[in-house]
Amino acid sequence: MQRISLITLNLWNTEHWQQRRNCVVSFVQTFAADIYCFQEVREQTLSVLDSALGEYRRIEGPDEGWRCENSIYVKKNLFSVLDFGRVDLQMPEIHRGVFWVRLMKTDNRPLFVATMHLTHQLNADELRTGIGYRHNEAHLAAKALNFLIGSDDAVICGDFNDPVHPSRIFAEQAGFSDVFTALGLCAPVTFPCPYLSTEGFLVEAIDKVMTRGSIRPVLATSPRYTIPGGVLSDHWPVAVVLDVGN
Repeated sequence: MQRISLITLNLWNTEHWQQRRNCVVSFVQTFAADIYCFQEVREQTLSVLDSALGEYRRIEGPDEGWRCENSIYVKKNLFSVLDFGRVDLQMPEIHRGVFWVRLMKTDNRPLFVATMHLTHQLNADELRTGIGYRHNEAHLAAKALNFLIGSDDAVICGDFNDPVHPSRIFAEQAGFSDVFTALGLCAPVTFPCPYLSTEGFLVEAIDKVMTRGSIRPVLATSPRYTIPGGVLSDHWPVAVVLDVGN
């Protein structure tokens, strides 16, 4: 059995980046997670993360979304990379999708990791019609994940932009369990972080980590990390510790 740590964080593209940059660097270096999954990355933020995470490999495929939507960093001394890719989810945000990597751990057992950023509730079409995108996106993602994962242990995470239905669909259709539920905890609010966000009317637990297979969550939390004069994002991160493998 191998114990690993994983953190997911929506980086809020480059909004207020100069106010947040030092906090983001301090956070990733302080927590030193074995795997980082980010949403809303941009080339400017990736450049900073690449410098701050010198002991990590950034997974990058040919799709533009690896450089302008989602990114995965893994510790070089803990994992070798077997395969990676992106699944299109027919989203209005054309570069988003399911971004995934299949890793080999030091115990020679595979681990599948995926991150995604589903469509926001305030999307213009949804505001006009009242019909959301996230149900269909989650159904498509669940179908693809079942095909890709096979019998491997798996972790999925990201900004689901919905506290209920994507997690329910991933549980019912793909056998995933939310880490907070598995530990008997209520999922904490992860949006908004009030220091810079103006969306105080949205108070939600929408940043998720879910697992399937022989993975056992040991700890799950949402660190309220700040430094003097700096904050991470308009989201709070989710950090987990997992026992993986028999």
